[in-house]
Amino acid sequence: MFRNLNIGSKLVLLGLVFSLPIAALLFLLVKEQNIAIDFGQNERRGVEYINPIRHLLHDIQKHQVAFLNGGAAEASALAKQIDEDIRSAQEVDGRYGKELKTNHGLAGLVEKWSTTKSLILRSSSNAKPENINSAYDDIVGKSILPLIIQAGDTSQLILDPDLDSYYAMDNVVLNLPTLAQLIAQTNAHVADLILTRENMESKKQLISFLLARIEPTMERLSTGLQTAINQNPSLRSKLSLPLRTHIETVKAFDDMIRRQVLEAGPSDFAKIDLKAMSANGMKALESNYAMYDVTIGVLDDLLATRVGGFNQKRVYSLVISGITIAIALLFIASIGRSISKPLAELKEVTDRIVKGDLSTPADIDRRDEIGQLAGAINRLQKSLQSGNKMKAA
Repeated sequence: MFRNLNIGSKLVLLGLVFSLPIAALLFLLVKEQNIAIDFGQNERRGVEYINPIRHLLHDIQKHQVAFLNGGAAEASALAKQIDEDIRSAQEVDGRYGKELKTNHGLAGLVEKWSTTKSLILRSSSNAKPENINSAYDDIVGKSILPLIIQAGDTSQLILDPDLDSYYAMDNVVLNLPTLAQLIAQTNAHVADLILTRENMESKKQLISFLLARIEPTMERLSTGLQTAINQNPSLRSKLSLPLRTHIETVKAFDDMIRRQVLEAGPSDFAKIDLKAMSANGMKALESNYAMYDVTIGVLDDLLATRVGGFNQKRVYSLVISGITIAIALLFIASIGRSISKPLAELKEVTDRIVKGDLSTPADIDRRDEIGQLAGAINRLQKSLQSGNKMKAA
């Protein structure tokens, strides 16, 4: 079979055989790059899903504070904003909910908020702050925070392979939402204590417990982001100042609660300004969400940069491979022509010799085997010419 192929075909076949391993390696390389791209894009879908849930969590916590402080107009406006947040979450859930397996969780959250809102409105005039706080704690602790974690799990954010984006993810999915809830709970239970002045010691113990949980959460937040900065120094300009500001704000909140609430005697509570205390708590909460927005922005930028890098590598791989294959084909074609053209010329010379035409020698000036063959044919041609002359004489 191969003996019947011309030289050009044999060279092409040889090139294809040697190209197969290169093609296989290219396929595996591009496949790995596609997997990395899909992984990063899935993480970005998780970030996109979490963002409206973050706004929903924030507004529900603000709604709780407004309701406890008797701000009916503010609470009503926040209730409308919460409905808008839910619609935004449902829109994102419509795109990614099936993939992230969040449909059921969001539907349960919406139903629970509707129930909580109705319960609060029905009992607004006589509800105990303790019961109100319990209702808000239930919707946040059992519906919102688990939904954020679910999106982080199913989008594979928790499996992020790079240290800088991993620690940004850890704070977006776990530390910052947890810290926000601890601050909101502390603020709400302080309001309960100031409003009712009942069971003061047990409520102080609860507030002290919440403050004790804030400290290690802040430590994890700070340590994680500092690790991200050390791993990627370009993040310093984005994270250092907001982190330092947040640490100072939360510390001031902690100090104020300890000094004015936990260390206060029964007679001191009449002097505490509930609105000023709530404002301090809201300042800490707003600082936490400012830190959240910076961190989630950094995380999305890191993921976008990584995906873009893999896309670029994939393009480079395909372009370089294409150029290499094109050069190889040109090289094979050049070699084929360098062999087939002189062989065709030698065939013409031998055909003329067979017909008795000994006047035109092979005009091939080469030092390889083809040049040696051309020299042999030319010598044969001269020998035949000499023989013909002798016969003629």
